[in-house]
Amino acid sequence: MGSASAVFVGLATLDLSYAVGRYPAEDSKTQADDLFLGAGGPAANAAVTYAFLSGRRPRLVTALGKHALAELIREDLHRCGVEAVDLTPGADRQPPVSSIIVATEAATRTIVSLDGSRIRPVLEDATGQLGSAAMVLVDGHYGEPALRIAAAARAAGIPVVLDAGRWRPIHAELLPLVDIAICSSAFEPPGVRSDSLDAVFDFLHAAGPDRAAISRGDHPIAYSAPSGRGKIAVHTGRAVDTLGAGDILHGAFCHFHGGGADFATALTQAAEVATLSCGFVGTREWMRHFRERRDQSMR
Repeated sequence: MGSASAVFVGLATLDLSYAVGRYPAEDSKTQADDLFLGAGGPAANAAVTYAFLSGRRPRLVTALGKHALAELIREDLHRCGVEAVDLTPGADRQPPVSSIIVATEAATRTIVSLDGSRIRPVLEDATGQLGSAAMVLVDGHYGEPALRIAAAARAAGIPVVLDAGRWRPIHAELLPLVDIAICSSAFEPPGVRSDSLDAVFDFLHAAGPDRAAISRGDHPIAYSAPSGRGKIAVHTGRAVDTLGAGDILHGAFCHFHGGGADFATALTQAAEVATLSCGFVGTREWMRHFRERRDQSMR
């Protein structure tokens, strides 16, 4: 992979996202205002974000296959500077596809999809996938490869980040191999109430990670580290599309933290990027505006 980069392990989907003002009525036809078609999924979106911010070529270990729709995912990842490692190259099944309606007036999104739960990829050489990685992120999909790569990274002293949206049984095995867990407010481990931040943090620390964060939409990000617990303000603007915002947060965090920022600072910087992304439709348009703001600040 050349200079130190990152490895992302997990789901890649084909996202078909329509933007409308309001959610359509049942049994109706609606003219969309905009359309996003491209690679999606937690690990894929994080990898694309990392590639954009860092200028490096991260590796995405996932399952694609040889179906025509998989080629659309693969080509989009390539355009975005992500190296896709396909664990199921001979599979002719349809890859995971997500159909998304984004209601921009309310900044809500409704997703209908078949995720990768029916796919069972196998990974033989986990150490070989690490290359010169300085950071590894796993999203909990494709458990066997995630466990193998996380264990190899732990043995090599490479920090492992867990993207934990909702509790999955595989988390019980992954957490002891994880250094940093970034969870959504929907993350609710067995026997732990998600509305008790301290209880969730206590559970996570007992399971493995010594640093953890919980993102809560436009509410402050809560975090817990050996130095203490705190909250990071989220500077909100006008949101039109929150699709992939959490994934973008994770990819940006890997970039900033891998680049030397401490835990809380990396979360703060990543939150700014994720907030910017919510102002535009799709998971790529924010990048153009990010460049424009960066260029203006350098004049």
